[in-house]
Amino acid sequence: MNIVNSLYEKYLLEQVRKYPAPEHISLVLSESDLLQKEGFKHLNEYISWCMQIGVRVTSIHIDVLDTEEELKSKMIEKIIIKLQDFLSRDEKGVGYELYRENGKLCTKKYGNELQVYISVDLGGRKEVTMAVTSILHEVKEGKIKPSQISEKDIESRLVVKHEPDLFIRSGGKHLSDFLIWQSIYSEYYFTDVNWHSIRKLDMLRIVRDFQKRQRRFGK
Repeated sequence: MNIVNSLYEKYLLEQVRKYPAPEHISLVLSESDLLQKEGFKHLNEYISWCMQIGVRVTSIHIDVLDTEEELKSKMIEKIIIKLQDFLSRDEKGVGYELYRENGKLCTKKYGNELQVYISVDLGGRKEVTMAVTSILHEVKEGKIKPSQISEKDIESRLVVKHEPDLFIRSGGKHLSDFLIWQSIYSEYYFTDVNWHSIRKLDMLRIVRDFQKRQRRFGK
């Protein structure tokens, strides 16, 4: 990094810290983003940037694009193993929860500074379907009446219960259905560059852009 970029990065960080940071940032990656050379190193840098900015929660979705079921299943297993190894680090102040396509919890640890949710091929439609299925089981068992079902009942059964303030999609790719329920009032930011090319400087610009927006929350 040259001295000009370094000074500008420092200036932007100072500006960002003057205003409330987004409490929850969501990020969508493809499996190729994560498995490329230094993909996990870049993921670690992103987590570090979130902590420096003051973000409290970040949810990261790994979109597995293989359509052939057998290949997709093997790819998911490969990513899960690599993620479990990555998350085995004991990083002070950072907690992790790791989910796979069937909603199974693989890893859980609470972080008092930053909580990181990572899902592998667990899209929003699957997440909402699992929540509704859970409610239907309770209706069948007589624990809840159909007339008593509310939005809160669905929300309480979602994997990620936090609503993202800012949703980042890199490389101008299609929008994932990740957190389709939770992100209804989120601010979206599409980057021109691919994930591996995003720098701390770019991240600070994204957050600064968010801070300048006037959120309407559907109004």
